[in-house]
Amino acid sequence: MRTLILLIVLALSGCASIKVSELSTVESRIGTVPNIGEQAVAPVGGIIYSQFRYWSKNGYRLKDKLSVGLALGRVSVSDGDFVLKAEVENKAAFCTEQRAYIDPLFGPQSTVCFIDADNDGKFERLKAAPGVIWFESAISPALAYEKSELIIPRNDSFKYELLYQGITKGSLKLSYREYINDFARPAFFQDVTYDLDSTPTTITFRTVRIEILSANNNQIFYRVLSGF
Repeated sequence: MRTLILLIVLALSGCASIKVSELSTVESRIGTVPNIGEQAVAPVGGIIYSQFRYWSKNGYRLKDKLSVGLALGRVSVSDGDFVLKAEVENKAAFCTEQRAYIDPLFGPQSTVCFIDADNDGKFERLKAAPGVIWFESAISPALAYEKSELIIPRNDSFKYELLYQGITKGSLKLSYREYINDFARPAFFQDVTYDLDSTPTTITFRTVRIEILSANNNQIFYRVLSGF
């Protein structure tokens, strides 16, 4: 009888909808890090200058994977999957950006929502509505998550980065990375070197001018004088 009821509920999924009210909004991010003219320090491998324009949502990323049965299907999420703040049945929740409830016959069907009742950075319960009824279950062990942001792909998005790669035989090394659209991987990259006879001195990459105050194989002290 219980199985029959569940089958009826799942069959009704096309007849009614469950409301999930997303609380996150798309915001533009435009700027530079550090600010032009500001003295800064960065370690080897660190970003010494970034200039960007993109759009994103504030949210959270899961720090582990989870695959567990729920109702007649399965909830499946991966380490790094994104969840957004939402309101479900008038209560706060965090819901997946992608469909994570997997129906054995029809595949991915709906988003899955998680609950952190004590705000300790771990989800203790999950819920999903493959049809017209929410199914809820405990998560053991609890699923950890952390703050992050979701990049909204757009053709006019960009991010340019210069990274400090240390000094070898009097040569200062930088790496340039250029990202567009969703920032999933660099669209272009380039390694450059500069003779470093003494400091302070000024180097130029394209239109970026950087005053090197001091540098070694651990860190660099500098000031960005102009950007891209």
